[in-house]
Amino acid sequence: MAGPGAHISLKDVFRLFERFRRAPRIVLAVLAFLGLVMPAAISAPATPTVVSVSVTGNAHIPTDRILSVVKTKVGDPFDPAAVQQDLRAIADLGFFADQAPPIIKQRPDGVAVTFRVIENPVVTSIRFEGNRSVSADTLLALMDTAPGQVFNIKTYQQDVLKINSYYDKIGFGGQLPSHVTDVNIGADGVLTLKVQEGLTVRNIIITMPPDADPLLPPSVLTAALVTKPGSPYSEAQRDKDYDALKALYEKFDLKLGDVEAGVDPTTVDQKAGTADVRYTISVLRVGAVEITGNTVTHDDVIRRELRLRPGNVVTDSGLKRDYDRLNNLGFFEKIDFQAKPGPDPKRPGLVTLNWQVKEQRTGTATLGAGYSGGLTGTGLTGTLSYQQNNINGTGNGGSVRLERGTRVSDAQLSVTIPYLGRTEKSQRYSLGATLFTQQQTNFYPVYQACTAVPTPAPAQAAFTRVPRATATTSPTSTECPVNGPIPVTIVPTDPLNATVLPNIVSTYKARSTGISVSMGRRLSDVYRVSVGTNIQQVAASANLPAGYIFPTAQNLNPFPTATNSPSLLNADPSSPSAAVGITAPSLAQIDSTRPYKVRSLLLGAGADTRDDIFNPRRGTNLTVNDEISSHGFGSDFNYSLITLDAAKFFPVMRNATFAVHGRAGISTGAIPTNKLFIFSDQDLRGYSDPFYGTDIVLGQMELRVPLTQDRKFAVVGFAESGGTRIRGGKSTTTDASGMTTTVFDLNRYTFHGDVGVGLRFDVPQLGLRTIRLDFAKGSQGTHTSFGIGQSF
Repeated sequence: MAGPGAHISLKDVFRLFERFRRAPRIVLAVLAFLGLVMPAAISAPATPTVVSVSVTGNAHIPTDRILSVVKTKVGDPFDPAAVQQDLRAIADLGFFADQAPPIIKQRPDGVAVTFRVIENPVVTSIRFEGNRSVSADTLLALMDTAPGQVFNIKTYQQDVLKINSYYDKIGFGGQLPSHVTDVNIGADGVLTLKVQEGLTVRNIIITMPPDADPLLPPSVLTAALVTKPGSPYSEAQRDKDYDALKALYEKFDLKLGDVEAGVDPTTVDQKAGTADVRYTISVLRVGAVEITGNTVTHDDVIRRELRLRPGNVVTDSGLKRDYDRLNNLGFFEKIDFQAKPGPDPKRPGLVTLNWQVKEQRTGTATLGAGYSGGLTGTGLTGTLSYQQNNINGTGNGGSVRLERGTRVSDAQLSVTIPYLGRTEKSQRYSLGATLFTQQQTNFYPVYQACTAVPTPAPAQAAFTRVPRATATTSPTSTECPVNGPIPVTIVPTDPLNATVLPNIVSTYKARSTGISVSMGRRLSDVYRVSVGTNIQQVAASANLPAGYIFPTAQNLNPFPTATNSPSLLNADPSSPSAAVGITAPSLAQIDSTRPYKVRSLLLGAGADTRDDIFNPRRGTNLTVNDEISSHGFGSDFNYSLITLDAAKFFPVMRNATFAVHGRAGISTGAIPTNKLFIFSDQDLRGYSDPFYGTDIVLGQMELRVPLTQDRKFAVVGFAESGGTRIRGGKSTTTDASGMTTTVFDLNRYTFHGDVGVGLRFDVPQLGLRTIRLDFAKGSQGTHTSFGIGQSF
């Protein structure tokens, strides 16, 4: 027995409890000593009857509570074995630390049985030591033992189990046999439980087995962990480490694959309460790629666009890039991907990427008729065309177009092969070819080339189709001839006094036949180059009714002077050059009586980082193209046409895009009129008439604001300005005497600007993406422009 003021430890409690449970063997010895259990050799008297059953030593536990588990009852025959079971049952109540042998007295009418017990102390308070992660209130709430109760060893055992279970649930499991390492209860009733929550981290070890590549160095990984040497280890701590590692990998645009962490059992020091913690970390890699939903497009056509392939590290940017590449094919209405476990369950760091696509219409057939009125229209036309961007699911494209009308005859056949061959090397190359023939007749109003003008100071002039020029005249004024044909042009030579002749038109006929072939080479997913050739035969003529002529040096003045341009001295009066009425070394003189050969070399380079080529939100698109024609190629012309085009897209607001675009066209040599740069209403949307030049500059900006979440319907605001010039160009008028000449300088850029708003919408049922309808106001009024695809 413990003396006053002594503390009973956990070992003492269990020792006393086990001693109490062994008490029945003592009872049997006592009974044998008293002669109640008689030797077998002596004839046993009749079994005595139990006349009383009582309990002594219980100060707090009611006697009735104790006797409720006793099977020995008054009136029953006395049975030593039953008394033995009763002692065990009393011990199992858990309230008693020790006992004395029961008192069994002989009475005249039977036997009196008295059970003697020693109660455990009454718990006055409960304290905990060593608990850092779990509060004392939480631990106390887990226990059934409470102050004011007699300490019960059975209840305490259940309390320990609940405490252990709780610690296991919050991540401290598997480290210790029990998280309650000791218990003491003093004479004052204070119950103290010593708690060891978990092992303390001694060292952190990053293992790198062959099948688990963390990609990042161990020093970087260790620095990111929440767990540090000297800190307690738990599953909760491990979860924090996982979140920290996940954030670390995302910082480097990586994805965390698998993390295995835990106490190394071979390093556990139970006495010191320490152990090493071992981490096995792997970056997420592609294990396999699956493609589903492609009912038309071949698997290899999709796979060649994907850059995340088995063995590659999975990144967010890589997933987005592959999504954009599939979307830019234009073959699918919907694209999605899902990461699935596998394919090797033993390697959780590998994932299966499942790309799910939904095919959309990629072929478009057109049968229609149209009418374009006015002098410059094409009249009544019929059109038959078919375009397929994914022939038999191969990714190759082709189109055929036939158009016939009163003023136009057009046939064109095109083929594109974006990937040549099936090997990785051959698929760096692409091929495109176009075979075409075109004939067109247009009627243009004409302007008098001999309109009299007063003698002015140098002034600025604006053209409808040609750049601003400077006019200079001699002291006298020009006069139209009194007799003979009247000189005219299809553009005003005197912008200040331009006179359109009523009911008089020029008949402009042009025809061209040829083939264009280009081969591309991908340097990377962003950069590309190309080389090609263009072979054409072209012819053009411009005719007038009787009584009118296009001005040339011969028909205006039979005696050439220093003011006459050499290019007009031998000009054909039916050539387009004469019809324009412009003298320029940059314009080739075309003889309308014969066709011309155009042989040119096509060179190109580009860089494209747009996320969506149909409706970009971010990225850059840059192209540089050069067309070189030379007599050395068998061409009738010597010229070079260089085009630089750049567009930049910025994501703004929630889902909008701000875009800027610039284009510059530069020429050298003398170019035929059909090779002039042109600004149509697809470039300057506020003007119905086109602008031509040997050199151009264009600047545009747009704000595109989607009205739907899928960005298939949007409104646009835009502003743009474009300038054209005729390099070295002059427009000349001469009076009938040949003595007075008016010259307009066309070498300077003339700019035209406009502002407007527009709508953008898709028609997936027809396979059309981004139908464009723009309303713009320019310097000459308003105009509505219609097109397919973004303006840039």
